[in-house]
Amino acid sequence: MRAVCAADIVGAGALRPGPAPVTRAAPAAVAQEQWPAYRLDAATEASLSPPGQIKRMGRGQAMAIAAVQRAINFCGDATPPARGAGTAVSVGTAWAEEGDEIIFLENLIKFGEKGAKPAFFVNSVKNALASQLALTFGFQGENQTFAHDALSFESALWQGARILRAGRARHAVVCGVEALVEFQEIHGHLLGWYGTDPAPLAPLSAEKRAAGQGTLPGEGAAAFVLTAPGAEAAPLARLVVVRARGSLQRAPALSTSDELALVEQALRDANTRLGSVGLLLVGANGDPAFDEIYAQVARRLRARAEGLAVGVYRHLTGDFATASALGFELAVRAVAGRAVPSEVRIVEGAPGSIQRVLLYHVSSAGYHSAMIVSA
Repeated sequence: MRAVCAADIVGAGALRPGPAPVTRAAPAAVAQEQWPAYRLDAATEASLSPPGQIKRMGRGQAMAIAAVQRAINFCGDATPPARGAGTAVSVGTAWAEEGDEIIFLENLIKFGEKGAKPAFFVNSVKNALASQLALTFGFQGENQTFAHDALSFESALWQGARILRAGRARHAVVCGVEALVEFQEIHGHLLGWYGTDPAPLAPLSAEKRAAGQGTLPGEGAAAFVLTAPGAEAAPLARLVVVRARGSLQRAPALSTSDELALVEQALRDANTRLGSVGLLLVGANGDPAFDEIYAQVARRLRARAEGLAVGVYRHLTGDFATASALGFELAVRAVAGRAVPSEVRIVEGAPGSIQRVLLYHVSSAGYHSAMIVSA
């Protein structure tokens, strides 16, 4: 998957979980009393259910709508996306509205056809997220939801850029969203994906954590308003490259040379020197099994560009498939403000004025992505 000089970014907005993991009671069916997770704070949660809301929406849909509204509000002097066929919608999510899907199926099994509530059925449709955005904001252009596991956001971003380059829309609204529900937490804990220690994570450190691998579940949403390059006089930033790939194997053996090859190819796609990158922003989240890969890649890149700063952000988001959307929003803010956002923890180097950010992710499912955001 590749898009070169893909789009200008004129609006960006995000919903982030609270700055520290919270401990919640586990369902009675699980042999565990409690578990930690990164979830939206109470004020943000309350804002997702505005008074007078008649039509029931899934929580993921409410998160996506809030993130898109923030992105639209952030357009500033740029023309915001308009109602009608000129605005396309592209959403990336791995889990979609899984909670409502399960509730609908459970009711169908327990109570038969009459017990399955229509509202849950509507939300169980995979394209409900993108469709709800279109209905809420009046966007009538192309409308797609991508459920591509850990490449869901990258797929949505790539598609939005392709639509603009083909001239099929004036604006592309792109969103990455994941709403954590107890079914995912049960699944992840039973499979050993998540740790149980709510202490702060320490990505890219050699410190091994006693309870589990250290990864904690999380959630969030981030949205972006894209236009074709040059359509607006002063965009926040430019999406230069999206390069991603996945393996048919689950949890394949990773090598530093393979990961470096991906990053180097992204730089070649962008015709960009490593020395011009002000910040390498990585998706490390405190899992020693994968933090080591991030650390090795960062070490090799810094050996070639000593001034390269390395930052992490997922110590504040937890582990979920579309967390790269939150990282992308931070990259946009870094370039727009020429400074590192407060949510980023710098672990190597001393960043100066940020003109270009390289965002790099690797996942346990065998997916890898590199994105470049530039002034």
